[in-house]
Amino acid sequence: MLLGAIDIGGTKTLVGIVHTTGRILTKRQVSTDTTSLSSWLKVCSDMLRECTMEISCTMQDLLGIGINLPGMVDIKQGHLLRCSYPGWEKFPVKKRMVGLTGIDNIYVDNDVNSCAIGEMHFGFQNTYRNFLWITVSTGIGGAIVSDGCLIRGALGCAGEIGHTKVEYDKPALCACGQVGCLEAHASGTAITREVQRNALIDPAFHKHFIDMGEPLDAKGCAVLARNGDETALSIYQAAARALGRGIGNAVNLFNPEAVIFGGGVGNSLDIIKPKFLHVLNQTVNPALLPVEIVQSKLGYQAALIGAAALVVDHNGNRTLDC
Repeated sequence: MLLGAIDIGGTKTLVGIVHTTGRILTKRQVSTDTTSLSSWLKVCSDMLRECTMEISCTMQDLLGIGINLPGMVDIKQGHLLRCSYPGWEKFPVKKRMVGLTGIDNIYVDNDVNSCAIGEMHFGFQNTYRNFLWITVSTGIGGAIVSDGCLIRGALGCAGEIGHTKVEYDKPALCACGQVGCLEAHASGTAITREVQRNALIDPAFHKHFIDMGEPLDAKGCAVLARNGDETALSIYQAAARALGRGIGNAVNLFNPEAVIFGGGVGNSLDIIKPKFLHVLNQTVNPALLPVEIVQSKLGYQAALIGAAALVVDHNGNRTLDC
């Protein structure tokens, strides 16, 4: 059977058709336009229709459509409650997409919750029943699975690890409006900010990016760090320290078997892991150690597969909402 999947992220949007085995049949990727959520959903529905045509099916052949959203979500009403983009808050996403697609079986969720659901259906599956799923990308998000159940909280917004506070001496401003958040110190956006700040005051550092043909961002910084650039390494070390503090406190609270990483910066785990583990071990009660630190089995496509998993999870195969 076929599943529609839409992953709207802060930087990019992926739209595709996924088989119920978790295999992506076709997909599209574009940069997210945050001007108008209503207009962007129209773009997403058009791309999904293109995907169905590519594999010779129609919208009506889909079991349903799963949609990831970059913020806090009311899954019952299908509303995006809060997001850092102006005009995106309190928006009836499900209602809009039903009107655009003619399909009633539409399910929306926070993007990281979707990743955790996808991991249970198509990734590690039953390997872990207690884990934290952490995405470190444009922002930082988290999902908590305890005894095989996704913890949602009173408003359905549990797991917002990116907005736990990890820095008080020199706190950076976060997109949420507060300061010292993990997201403001360890996300791809935060790393890019530090890269560009250092490039302005250190011409040699800037030249290294030019010589390597890399952009002045977190991805380029990872390349330089792997090549031994001391400034690039120090930027990632600072991010690793913040992650160790934030995730360490989450481990103290939820006692997981594993922390599963996804997202673009999560793919740089080889750079941050030594410092991250050092700080994590200093933060976590020793009785709760060791905890496994692993990368998602779903790789770069974790969020798109997770969006598809929302449909599976709501059609008689629920694994996480207990």
